[in-house]
Amino acid sequence: MMKVLIVDDEDLSLKRLNRILTASGEVEICGAFHDPEEAAEYAKTHRFDAAFLDITMPRISGMTLIGELRKFHPSLPIVLVTGYEEYAVQAFDYEVIDYVIKPVTAERLNRSISRLKQRLEESSAGSREPELETESPEADGPIVDETRLTVRLFGGFSVHGGDGTDGPLKLRTPKTEELLAFLLYNRSTTRDVLTDTLWKDLSPQKASTNLNSTLYYVRRAIGDGGDTPIIRKDGSGIRVDREAIDCDLYEFEELFRQMRRTPENQHDPERFERMDALYAGEFLKDRHYEWAFARARQLEMDFIAMLDTAARYHAKIEQPLRALYYFERILQLDPIREDVHREIILLYVLLDRKSDAKRQYRTLEKVLDEELGARPSAELERIIRAAQL
Repeated sequence: MMKVLIVDDEDLSLKRLNRILTASGEVEICGAFHDPEEAAEYAKTHRFDAAFLDITMPRISGMTLIGELRKFHPSLPIVLVTGYEEYAVQAFDYEVIDYVIKPVTAERLNRSISRLKQRLEESSAGSREPELETESPEADGPIVDETRLTVRLFGGFSVHGGDGTDGPLKLRTPKTEELLAFLLYNRSTTRDVLTDTLWKDLSPQKASTNLNSTLYYVRRAIGDGGDTPIIRKDGSGIRVDREAIDCDLYEFEELFRQMRRTPENQHDPERFERMDALYAGEFLKDRHYEWAFARARQLEMDFIAMLDTAARYHAKIEQPLRALYYFERILQLDPIREDVHREIILLYVLLDRKSDAKRQYRTLEKVLDEELGARPSAELERIIRAAQL
């Protein structure tokens, strides 16, 4: 059974916390204090497994008390119990196990107890003598994988990792998900930008409070409580550690920059294939975030530009089937591109697939008529007549 210290300057709150924890059958209350200074003095000479602390107390706040307790119990797990949400981010910086909003309930405290039990079990396992680490004979040392999150922003939004499970992370609310998506997309931002974007209809104070609590839940979901957090604060700035994230958007953008810098005749076909695989659909598809609309359109245009470059490169090096593939991918996104229909028709003629060339021309006629009330250009009609289609 866990031995727990509880501290709250409000008598009713302390008694309620004591009663619910004791009734769980998992906890022994070894000390219950109204005065945080008395609790700090008790900690000097007594052993216990965890502490439940109020935040707003006279003389010594809960945050300060954490430091006092950990002078004598360095790895002590802490659960903060408070009536205020605005301390959530600050609490996370103190590596608390949980953050419970008053009035507390048995159901909510049972989740805190489960987290404490898990932490204590992990600490107990970590104190055992580790097994010897084996290394590959070809390696100079153990391989460390710095990637801690796997993020997919194309075709939807999913995040894996953080909590040690194989499935996607479960985020607390839609706003928690949107905040994480915004941080991952922007990489670096400020508190003002976040509140103006995600809580623009609220007062500055309320928006700031919502940001604090939502950011806390984001960081808890991704397991961001170690010495090298993924989400980092610098004054009013907030940024993500890109090195700890495997993100399809980051890789796509880097490959696109490389493509732009590459001379026309020196492209790498594998780069085209990788970008095609990464773009699994519209950026943040089915997430109706206003801030993402313009970026989604720009990324689609970048992807189409890549497909066009790939198609013309393969046509130039006489790989017509690969060129056809990329041209047809363009039409899936932008079906009224007459120049692309023209290139496909010419490739079909080159391959002596006249029936396919004729079918492509009929498709173009139909699309232009339905979408624009227009006909194919006179130049393309001459090409069709010359090919006897």
